[in-house]
Amino acid sequence: MNTSDYAEWAKWYDLFYSTESGDEVEFYVAEALAADGPVLEIGVGTGRIAIPAAKQGVEVFGVDASVEMLSAAEAKAETTGPLPGVLTLLQGEMRTLDLGRKDFSLVTIPARTLLLATTYDEQLATLCCAARHMRPGGRLIFNMFNPTPDLIFDESPEPVEIGQAVHPDPGLRYRLSAINRFDSESQVNEATQVVEEIGSDGSLTERARLPVRLRYMFPHEVFAMLEETGLHVENVYGWFDRSPFDEDSEELIFVARRPE
Repeated sequence: MNTSDYAEWAKWYDLFYSTESGDEVEFYVAEALAADGPVLEIGVGTGRIAIPAAKQGVEVFGVDASVEMLSAAEAKAETTGPLPGVLTLLQGEMRTLDLGRKDFSLVTIPARTLLLATTYDEQLATLCCAARHMRPGGRLIFNMFNPTPDLIFDESPEPVEIGQAVHPDPGLRYRLSAINRFDSESQVNEATQVVEEIGSDGSLTERARLPVRLRYMFPHEVFAMLEETGLHVENVYGWFDRSPFDEDSEELIFVARRPE
């Protein structure tokens, strides 16, 4: 995704995640609470995870490439009220990140953000940057979708329904969908997320098309990358309830540790 796309994405980001179960947020907040030290979140977005973690007393440093996303996170944090923890928001590029410190107990890359690095080398560079910020014994946790054959070889031109969201104003609702264009050779999906605002009379009042370019990853690639970074894989989950990963899992969640 180009940084120029983020201004429009920041406007609709929380709307897309309003259709989610909340399992991802609960998972990462629980891991942050268990970390016993400062947490670095790469790809903090609008603070969807970082703010709830700070509300639980966690010291969180949230990094994002987008000033629009960070502005949305700052505004949201202000309306949340006093935070028992600490929330520091910083602009930075995940592929070259260097905060000048190596004391983070936990580094997270939630929301499939790692896939926004669209080559193998860029994804490896991102993981290396994450690993360099970890203290000995610290952990890295990140998630991505499981690239099943049914998903990546689906050539249907029809949009994939994501769900519907309700606007705070009475009578308005949103229909959310995605158009995927998977290239199995490059492992890149040139996707478009679509927001359609529906008025009280059922008419379409607004449509937004949000581009997103990502490179999906297979498990064997991730194991190889983590080995190269010097991190040891502790767990691979198939969902945020910590159920074991199998070939039919929807999600791939890696937990890796830096040796003491």
